[in-house]
Amino acid sequence: MSASQAPQPAAGGFSIGIDVGGTFTDLAVGDGVSLWRAKSPTDPENFGRGVLGACRLVAAEIGLELEDFLGRVERFGLGTTAVTNALVEKHGVRAGLLTTRGFEDTVEMARSRRVSVEGYLVPPWTPIQRGDVVGVAERVDRDGNILVEVDIDEVRASVRDLVDNHQIEALAVSFLWSFKNPANERAVVEMVRAEFPDLPVFSGVELHPSIREYERTLVAVLNAVTSTALDGIEALAAELASSGLRVPLLLLQTSGGTVTLAEARRSPIVLVASGPAAGVMAAAEICVAEGLPDAICGDMGGTSFDLAVIADGQPQRSERGELHGMILAQPRVDTLSIGSGGGSIAWVDGRGLLRVGPRSARAKPGPACYGNGGTEATITDALVVLGFIDPSSFVGGTMTLDRDAALQACARLGEKLGLSAEETAWGIREIALAEMVKATRLHAGSSGLDPRDLTLVSYGGSGGLFTASIAAQANIPRMIAPPAASVLSAFGAASADVRRQRIRSADSLLDKIEPEEVSTLLKELGEAVWRDVGDDGVPEDGRTVTYDVGVRFFRQTSEVSVTLDGTTFDPEVVREEFLQRYAARYGAGAAGRNAQLEVTFLRAVATGQLPRATFPVDERRREQGAPEPASHREVYLSRDGRESVPCYRTTELLPGDVVTGPALADDVDTTVFVPRGATLTMSERRTLRLEVRSDAS
Repeated sequence: MSASQAPQPAAGGFSIGIDVGGTFTDLAVGDGVSLWRAKSPTDPENFGRGVLGACRLVAAEIGLELEDFLGRVERFGLGTTAVTNALVEKHGVRAGLLTTRGFEDTVEMARSRRVSVEGYLVPPWTPIQRGDVVGVAERVDRDGNILVEVDIDEVRASVRDLVDNHQIEALAVSFLWSFKNPANERAVVEMVRAEFPDLPVFSGVELHPSIREYERTLVAVLNAVTSTALDGIEALAAELASSGLRVPLLLLQTSGGTVTLAEARRSPIVLVASGPAAGVMAAAEICVAEGLPDAICGDMGGTSFDLAVIADGQPQRSERGELHGMILAQPRVDTLSIGSGGGSIAWVDGRGLLRVGPRSARAKPGPACYGNGGTEATITDALVVLGFIDPSSFVGGTMTLDRDAALQACARLGEKLGLSAEETAWGIREIALAEMVKATRLHAGSSGLDPRDLTLVSYGGSGGLFTASIAAQANIPRMIAPPAASVLSAFGAASADVRRQRIRSADSLLDKIEPEEVSTLLKELGEAVWRDVGDDGVPEDGRTVTYDVGVRFFRQTSEVSVTLDGTTFDPEVVREEFLQRYAARYGAGAAGRNAQLEVTFLRAVATGQLPRATFPVDERRREQGAPEPASHREVYLSRDGRESVPCYRTTELLPGDVVTGPALADDVDTTVFVPRGATLTMSERRTLRLEVRSDAS
């Protein structure tokens, strides 16, 4: 859109979303009429600088001072990697654990799981030192009967020892059968909170009152270990408030919804992998609007390529995830990540073969072309050398890339391979593309979906230069790039609903369960979660509650979530719905129709709607003729040499415009590559829709 056509703010307030990535901090903000976005480099030492920097950029674009802009914000959503980084980098606080005597090694044993480290299978990281685990003499049997009452005086002495002699900074408490009868665990937690008020305490039964002692204990332990990870967010919230922000921060959680900072303090690990989840939620909304309910999302940012599936307009979810071999008992948007982002570093392995990632140059020093001291060739450097990225207009012209530095980085790497800089750059792109195609096929196949029926949704700053080629090689017939594709996760933070849940273990065979008893328990959960969302500031007319149950084949490990019609529990309806969902996910041959089923949990989920950003509809149309390219660029479309490719400005394309490949569509902060054999059409919501043939190149 030209300067004369730039969107103007409406009289109402702004809904703002921010996604703090490893390379850039992305911002999206809407006022119901217009949508703006900005990118600011992420400062790994102080991520608040990137947040405030992005806010200043968009405020200046709108024509407001920062204080005036923040004063008009009605919603401020933030996706942060603070908790994820604390776990990935293993720098959480020292925490203690109180557990049932005889089960002190539950976390360390990790269900006998192993992870690959430099070719060796080793136990996953244990987030708590074995010497900081204390076995407590207490016992509850499988029916919830207390066999041994907890000795509070003994526990008090143990906690005092952990604080004084072990210098723990947080405490986790998780007893064996507490989900059946929490009395012993609650007595201990209440004592510690009363007598050690400065010690953060996390209770497994409070956070995850469900069967599986390893997962429940790990929830408490990981929350304790990451209990200080939100300190930087609280400092940011204070700085934003002093700069004019009047509303509280809403933090993105791994399930795709938002929570308040106070709720995140109660359970920090709900924020793990929240950024990718926000992008998937926004992508699902766009797919529904575009009439494409089944899709696979490809989010390529600076450090990774993240995949997720959308089926029937809803993101595919799982009841637990995994981080470095540890099982996280957190409902989550099901994502698959590989280390192929714009900043992924290319290298030569011991066999003399070219490799790409997973190590990333991140924001500092960044790719060589950033001119911040980076010397290693990255995917971004390769794309600059090959001509896919215009060095003079990177991030809307706010950064000028150094093509010579990128060329030198690729040349240095190429010396080890006997290749020129251009040949090396081509190899980097091809290897990265092959890895992303393999991951896309894998994720679609494991989700039980036929790629020929899917749409590939492209977003992230680097995604548009690869996803049409990925679609062609993965046999996916179309690709779409939403408006503000490079900051779609930030848009998700500006539009996601508040989401809270309450869960209760069931642990009963389906044909033995009492429907009326289940309905009563669901109503209790629903009333509680309704109040939770109200406490988060959502008015009654903006709240909804849905109910589901976890069902699995008897003695199988994992369950499938089955949605209920309100609190009504009809065993036959639940059985049929489970079998349909199971067959859709794992194949009809895997479902035994007459096998016993087991209900593992009951859940109520409340969502609350607050002011949110939206994608405006563009009613303009081109009166005659076809769009004209703004320029041409010399691009390596094959390793044989460069070719002059027409370049269109996305902001100047109108709904209904058609562009045939090969071509490039340059937006302010990203570029979409239209391969030869593909056709691009601009939709009325300013989504770029590409029809892709399998032989597109």
